[in-house]
Amino acid sequence: MPIPTHVKFRQKTKRFFDDFLRKLSNPSSTTKIPKEEVKRILVVRINYRIGNMLFTTPMIRQLEREFPDAKIDIIVGAPFTKILFSGFKNVVNIYDFSRDLLKHPLKMFSYIRQLRKNEYDVVININGGSTSDRIATMLAKAKYKVAFCSEHNYTPANVCVKREDMHINHEALIPLELMKVFDIAPDYNLKMGIELSKEELREGAAALKSVVGERAGKRVIGIFRNARHDKLIEDSWWQEFVTQLQERDKEILFVDILSPDIPKKLREDIFEYSQKDLRKLAAFMANLDAFVCGDTGPMHLASASGVPTIAMFKITLPLLYGTLKESDLSLLMGERDVNAIADEVYAHIEKIS
Repeated sequence: MPIPTHVKFRQKTKRFFDDFLRKLSNPSSTTKIPKEEVKRILVVRINYRIGNMLFTTPMIRQLEREFPDAKIDIIVGAPFTKILFSGFKNVVNIYDFSRDLLKHPLKMFSYIRQLRKNEYDVVININGGSTSDRIATMLAKAKYKVAFCSEHNYTPANVCVKREDMHINHEALIPLELMKVFDIAPDYNLKMGIELSKEELREGAAALKSVVGERAGKRVIGIFRNARHDKLIEDSWWQEFVTQLQERDKEILFVDILSPDIPKKLREDIFEYSQKDLRKLAAFMANLDAFVCGDTGPMHLASASGVPTIAMFKITLPLLYGTLKESDLSLLMGERDVNAIADEVYAHIEKIS
């Protein structure tokens, strides 16, 4: 399929300004930043998808561990994703950069002025390819501005990290290599997480009980059927999948997690649940025995909640975007039939039970 003309124009414009700004800017150094100088940190990741925002949480977790007295601010994209970071004890301010700002110059000016009021020791630009992230990094006031070194994109960073750990491919783990700027080894064992409180988990358990009643030892498995574009798995597949698992264990209870795009449950004989608040949804999922879905934002939210998450991949690669916990399972669907996939899913559920 040919690339649309407006996309080609945008790409050429981006390359032109990258080349222009790179010629005007001073080259970044690869010096180390002294840990004792780091008291206030800004993490920049302007994105509008749940999964991409959750990919920043391993970095936030390591920053909190390595700098327990530092204050962390974050710039996100969509306002509704701010709540994902509210459980981190060191996170103070979470700024959202909504798309509407681009349509309102006065609001944009106010946003920039608010950002410029803060002075940071370090700004960390997680995604060097994002124009929005680079602009925010450029506007923020900090002694050190950190990003990955790049020969192709302009970066406003004055300190850069050369990518060396090329065996690390997952989008949630790659940013951890930036920890080397502090002379700290990246902890690639870290997983996505949103730091649910005990109270949130108790409320999630109560919500689950209100949906399925007393479990009496029965397994409760959540499913989520929605996904973007070609990642979507047809309802006919889900119908057969549920039937196959029920044949292996007649006592399994299913909860269909609904969304605005899929407002009706799959079958009359299963339960349903819907929740717009991402933390409440995560707390509900954390109390399930397993969660099954396609490659979608709620997959990452489920894994970040702690529930064993089983994800089906149609066109994307688990190596880059899959689940990370040992209790999780990422499956390439390929040409495999539902029966074969149900066998593997059920064996995994048995293994982690």
